[in-house]
Amino acid sequence: MNIDTFFALWADNGRQEMPFAPDGFPHELNGIDAIRRQYSGLPDAYDGMRFPRTIHLLKEDGWMFVEYRGEIDLQSGSTYNNDYCGLFYVVDGKIVLFRAFFNPIILQRAFGNNITDTFSVDAD
Repeated sequence: MNIDTFFALWADNGRQEMPFAPDGFPHELNGIDAIRRQYSGLPDAYDGMRFPRTIHLLKEDGWMFVEYRGEIDLQSGSTYNNDYCGLFYVVDGKIVLFRAFFNPIILQRAFGNNITDTFSVDAD
């Protein structure tokens, strides 16, 4: 739940792409400022987060493919559990690209119309 540690992993020009994001949710975050706006509210909404994962290093340096499950306890008492795949490109220990694939229906069911209360959504 240390959000500053999460932000420290990103390059200043880091980009997160979410090609299957639901309507009203951004499909892309460009730069550390956009990433901070999107995720800075998470510690206030979540009681805990676990991400069991399998990391696959790819042949080309800096690239990895990660399969993981988000097991998230919301402060509302409910949960948000979703399966993910992520393609990462890392340079000098910093994330330059993170392409996240997840089920948007599960995200919508967990947060409903309150999605902007949890995420500082900058929809594209």
